[in-house]
Amino acid sequence: PPPFGHPIMAIAPVVFPGVMKFYDGLSGFTCPPSHIMSKARARRKFPQLDEDVKYVQVFYEGQHNDARTATCIALTAAEEGATVTNYTEMTGIIREDGDKGKAVGIKCRDNLTGKEFEVKAKAIIFAGGPFTDGLRKLEDPNAAPAVAGAAGSHIVLPGYYCPEGIGLLDINTSDGRFLFFLPWQGSTLVGTTDRKEDAVSSPGPPEDEIQWLLNEAEKYLADDLKVRRADVLSAWQGYRPLASDPHAPPGAPVSRDHVISTNPETGITFITGGKWTTYREMAEDVLDRVIKLKGLSEKAGPCQTDERPLRGGVGYTKSVPVQLVQKYGVSEETAKHLARTYGMNAFDVCEMTKPSGKRWPRYGRLLIEGYPYLEVEVDYVCKNEMACSVTDVLKTRTRLAFLNSDAALEAAPKVADLMAKSLGWSKAERNRQLADAQKAIAEFGGPVPHKETAKLSAATISDIRALFDMFDRDRNGYIDFEEMKTMAKVLGSPFKDDKEAMSTFKDMDADNNGRVGEDDFVNWWHEAGRDDKLRKELGNQIKMSPEKLGEGSDSRGVMFG
Repeated sequence: PPPFGHPIMAIAPVVFPGVMKFYDGLSGFTCPPSHIMSKARARRKFPQLDEDVKYVQVFYEGQHNDARTATCIALTAAEEGATVTNYTEMTGIIREDGDKGKAVGIKCRDNLTGKEFEVKAKAIIFAGGPFTDGLRKLEDPNAAPAVAGAAGSHIVLPGYYCPEGIGLLDINTSDGRFLFFLPWQGSTLVGTTDRKEDAVSSPGPPEDEIQWLLNEAEKYLADDLKVRRADVLSAWQGYRPLASDPHAPPGAPVSRDHVISTNPETGITFITGGKWTTYREMAEDVLDRVIKLKGLSEKAGPCQTDERPLRGGVGYTKSVPVQLVQKYGVSEETAKHLARTYGMNAFDVCEMTKPSGKRWPRYGRLLIEGYPYLEVEVDYVCKNEMACSVTDVLKTRTRLAFLNSDAALEAAPKVADLMAKSLGWSKAERNRQLADAQKAIAEFGGPVPHKETAKLSAATISDIRALFDMFDRDRNGYIDFEEMKTMAKVLGSPFKDDKEAMSTFKDMDADNNGRVGEDDFVNWWHEAGRDDKLRKELGNQIKMSPEKLGEGSDSRGVMFG
C-alpha cells in the first residue's frame, strides 16, 4: 500500500522537501537546512524507532522553557521600571460615573493577604490569554466571547524513550490531531494540541487523553521497547487562545494570530490569541495602539523590544556552562541547567552554593536526586524572582511538577523548609504552604491512572501482550483451547460449558488452526466489544474500562524528525 496507510501520502516524498524548504524560508534560513534522512540513518539516530519506517523528513524547530520565559519577561519589565505583582486578582472596574463612562482604574485583591486596593490608570489593557473573556465579563457581563480555548495534553516519559536532540512529529494520528514526541528537560515529552474546550486552571488532563497519547506513541517505537502506563512521570494540559474580535463584523473567522480590540464604551483594550514566537510583536502592537488611542505619543518614545534582551541575556555566550563548572565546581548537568534557566544570573546562583560534601561535584547540593535543581535555587528565587509559595518553586521557577509529579511531592517538604528559612515563615505557615503545594501537584497526572472519567481502556498494546503471556501458561507462543478455559477459571469467571468457551475461542482464533497467537489476541481485544464475558472479566481484574481501545497500527501517520 502507499506509505503511511493513506493513498494521498504516496506523493509525500515528492511534496514534503519543497514544503520544508518553504518552512526554512520563514525563519530567513537561520536554522540548519531541512533534509531527507535515510531509513538506515534514522535508525542510527533514533534507535527507539520501529523498523517499519518508510520515510523521514528532518526539519528544525526552537524549544524553550515557557514558564521561565514568562518569569523573565516579568522580571525584565520590573528592571525597566514597571510595577509587577503576582497573586493579585482584578475584581472590578472603576468608571468615571459609577457604572457608566470610561474606565479609569481597576479594583484589586492581594490573594496572599486578602487586602483590597485600587489602581488608577489612563489606559487599561486586558492580556489574559485563554482567560481573557473572564476579565472582559467583569467589564461587561454580556460581552460576546473573544476567545476559543484549544487544549493541548502532554505526558512526560523517561528520557530513554527519545534520543537527545531529535524527536518526531506525526501529522496524521488516529483522530487527525498532530502528535509531538520530543526530548525535553532530560525527559521525553509526548503531546498534542487543539482539543476544543473552555480553559480551566487545573493542569490535569483527562485520563483518556493520557491513554490516547500512549497508544499513539507506541505505534512508532520498536517492538522490544514497551510503553507502559506506569512510565508516565507527569501529565498536564495547557490552553492556547484562538481569537476572534467581538467588535468585528458578523462571520469574521477565528484567528491563530493575535487580535486587538477596544471597547468604545469603556475604552479598555484587550489583546488575545497569538503564540510564544510573536509575543514581542504582540506587545509592540497593543502598546502602539493604546498610546495612539490615549494621546500619549509625546510621552512615549519608539518601542525598543527588538533591542532589549530578557533578564540574564546580556553578555551570555555558549561557553557559560563551562565557565560555571570551572569556576564553581558544579556538575556539568547542573551547569547546563543553570545556564539555560538563569542566563548570566547563573553566576549569582553559583555564588550562593555550598560544599556538597562529595569529591565531585564539589559544590551544589541537589534538591532531589535525578534532577539538576540545587537547594540554593530556592533561596535565590525567593529573593530575586518573587517566588511566594512552594507551588511557585515546584511549578514555575523549577519545572519539577511538570517533569515528575512524584518527585515534586517528594521534594515539597524540603522546599517548604528552605522557603520558611528564606522568607521567615512560621511553622503554621510552612505547613499551610506545604499542604497547598501537595494539593496543586496532585492535580497533575502520574504513574497511577485516574479512572473516574476514563472512557478508553487503560491498556497499551504492551499491557495486552502482558495479558497474552498470562494466558500462555506453557510459554510456547500461543494460547490453546484448554489454556483459555483454565485462565478463565483462575480469574473466577469460568465458562458455563464447552460450547460457550469454544464460541469465545473461535473469536480469538482468526486462522481457525486451534492456536491463538499474540497478534490474534490483541486483535480480539480490540474487536471483542464491551459485552464479551471474558474481556469484561479481564478488564475487571486489572481495573481497566472495557471500552474499545483504538484502531491499532492502521492509524499510523506521518513522521518528521
